[in-house]
Amino acid sequence: MVTRPHRRNIELLQAAPRVALARWPTPVEYLERGVWVKRDDLSGLGRGGAKARKIEHVVGHLEARHSDELIAVAGNVTNLAFDLIPVLDQAGIRPTLFIADDPPTDSARRDQIFDGVRDRIQLIGPRRSTALRRMAAAWVAGRRAGRTPFVLFPGGSHPAALIGNACGFLEMAAQFEAMGREVPDTVFITVATGTTIGGFLLGEHALRQAGHPPIRIVGVQVYPGNVDLWTRLLIRWTERFAGLRDAVPADRIRIDKSALMGGFANFSDRLADECTRVREREGIGIDPIFGGKTWHAMEEFRAETRPRPGSVLFWHCGYTPEWQYLRADVASPDRIPVPGHLA
Repeated sequence: MVTRPHRRNIELLQAAPRVALARWPTPVEYLERGVWVKRDDLSGLGRGGAKARKIEHVVGHLEARHSDELIAVAGNVTNLAFDLIPVLDQAGIRPTLFIADDPPTDSARRDQIFDGVRDRIQLIGPRRSTALRRMAAAWVAGRRAGRTPFVLFPGGSHPAALIGNACGFLEMAAQFEAMGREVPDTVFITVATGTTIGGFLLGEHALRQAGHPPIRIVGVQVYPGNVDLWTRLLIRWTERFAGLRDAVPADRIRIDKSALMGGFANFSDRLADECTRVREREGIGIDPIFGGKTWHAMEEFRAETRPRPGSVLFWHCGYTPEWQYLRADVASPDRIPVPGHLA
């Protein structure tokens, strides 16, 4: 029997401030051959996806600290602006959102991508230094205007966002327990800035402390940079922020860098075709910028570990309908393809 002290980190994570916005729990589906899918693409907030977990907890944190303005930056490949603005409006929090030109896209297509929220965002160039200057200037302007602004780093890089993802991991484990099934041996998740995998590692560590068997978490990197280091820093920040006991060992951070293909939003025709086959065979829409790379890495892992690959779980974080517009290595088509469940 698990004693209460061993559940302390679970209780701290689940007690963090949040606002209820999406539909939880998202389904867990079994496909075949030992493959499970956690369908965060069906979270029901805006475009759907795992960002709903971050948004719920970040907005909950803003309300708890009485912030009335959120300053954030994202790239051209993002659902954040579309999903976050209505939530902030409802909460009475002023959105100040900068969209960096990353990956680089011509101005006409950027206007088309962000049609509907164009007057609520500020399009800027690709330089990180420009984004930082604009965010700092917005913070100063907000303070001078008597507001209480809050700066959110790219990818929702804040402990509140990691806690939201940790709670998602705990949700998934509870679903398998309710089914009387063991959680899959390995979970595959897409990694851009490290907030999602960092949260998962915190959730998995809390489960271990409560007597749960270990679960391997593999992050598939899709954005260049030292995501290993940034993930470790985010985890340590969150442990201090939330008062969590017993640090997550750094050697549990497993990042597969093979999917980068030379840079963000680069992908091959073969990978795009694989995404099409997954949609036709499994009824799941994944794009080759994010989820498609993670799916491919999962299949490679299963091929390498045959005949005993064990059970695996693909965490479906959402879908980017503009993916062909944003392909970095070839000319883009004129039409944005939208999968059936988003059409």
